[in-house]
Amino acid sequence: MLNVFSRLRARLGDFWWYSLLVFVSARLGDVINAFVGLWLVPKYVPQEELGAVLPLTQVAGVFGLPLGILVYTYMKFLNTYNTDGELGKVKALIRTFIVLFIAAALLGTVVSIMLMPHFFERIRIVSGSLGVIILASAVLGAISPVFITPLQALKRFNAYTLINFLTAPLRLVVMLVAMPFRALSGYMLGQASVPAFQILASIFVLRRDIHPSIKAVPFWREDGGKMVRYSLGVTGWIGVATLIAAVQSMIIRQRLPEVESAAYYMISRFAELGTYLGLSISALLFPFAAEAHAKGQDASRLFIRTSLVALGFGLLVAVGLAVLGKPIFELMPPWQPYVPYVTDMVLLSVALTLYLICGNFCAYEVANNRFSFLCFTIPQAFLTVGFQACFTGYSFFDGILPAGFVAWMKSLEIGTLRNFIISMLVPSLVGILYVILVFRSRLIENQKQQS
Repeated sequence: MLNVFSRLRARLGDFWWYSLLVFVSARLGDVINAFVGLWLVPKYVPQEELGAVLPLTQVAGVFGLPLGILVYTYMKFLNTYNTDGELGKVKALIRTFIVLFIAAALLGTVVSIMLMPHFFERIRIVSGSLGVIILASAVLGAISPVFITPLQALKRFNAYTLINFLTAPLRLVVMLVAMPFRALSGYMLGQASVPAFQILASIFVLRRDIHPSIKAVPFWREDGGKMVRYSLGVTGWIGVATLIAAVQSMIIRQRLPEVESAAYYMISRFAELGTYLGLSISALLFPFAAEAHAKGQDASRLFIRTSLVALGFGLLVAVGLAVLGKPIFELMPPWQPYVPYVTDMVLLSVALTLYLICGNFCAYEVANNRFSFLCFTIPQAFLTVGFQACFTGYSFFDGILPAGFVAWMKSLEIGTLRNFIISMLVPSLVGILYVILVFRSRLIENQKQQS
């Protein structure tokens, strides 16, 4: 059996072999996650609070925004040092970022305590113990990348796969115990258990990389300037993407009727199926592309192939949802109210697949120290969310803008789930067109250089 796996790995190559491992592991975990998202949550969370689940999960992302920016710098230079065999710098970098992440987490805690009451008011939720649990989840989620990221950067994909697989059953057990007492608090407690486990397990795996026998080698004098410049570039990408995702989830919860915000939660659970293969690939794309860049190699073919695979899988899932969506929603009473939203689910599945490919393109560019894509992605993101916010909250402009213009904004009736999803789908199509044009121009440029 081991010989069969060895031959298969040799035939596929490291990238596709590890992509297969991550995909299989993640999909086994998704069986549990599907049970949580499609049965456990709708069972315990009332419909009037169901639409608040997604905004709650976005809190940790906003809370850990400074850390999310640092993660890519961390992974990039860990990968570079490991490729060059500089384990002393690897150890020093891990130690330094542990301190940075803890400091940023403490700062984020103070800011979150100040802003949390306004957040709960916006999503129409009573805080209680929920605020404390969200903070704990956010702190752990913010710190965990400093431990789990080296497993990707150092290409410890066997351990990375196993750890991520075990998080799903752990999360389920915690939720089964806690959610009957208070649904949303129990849900967030389950979310907090994932980074807590990742931190402990990663420390165990990384013992040999930070072993006392390895002498830490200072890196800041030589590479500090590069790290700062790299982090500034990543800030525009990660910062905008995180904030836009949080604002969109808030708009859906705040501006749409409760039944439609609940419907968005339900259909998004199924629509995200189309991104599963692409997400498995994206976990490996950055470290492999960064390694190729460090060696002076071109990984564009790798990105093109992975994008085509992700697109094909996503469109196949969208077709499956179009055919089977109605029978699936009719299977269980808690799902039946969302039968009218099957078409929205299909459109959302396509949009999420296209957004994933655009996100992988950004990660590929960052791995190659290229940030020109920000000139397109930042304006597009702000235009998209600005349109969604203004045209769903047109009443704010009464007395500010001409009455005829406000009446026109109202006549568009953007404040429906279908229109909101269309306002996501159109920018995703524009984003894919931009990616195609960028690669086409590079292909033409390469052909000119060769001739």
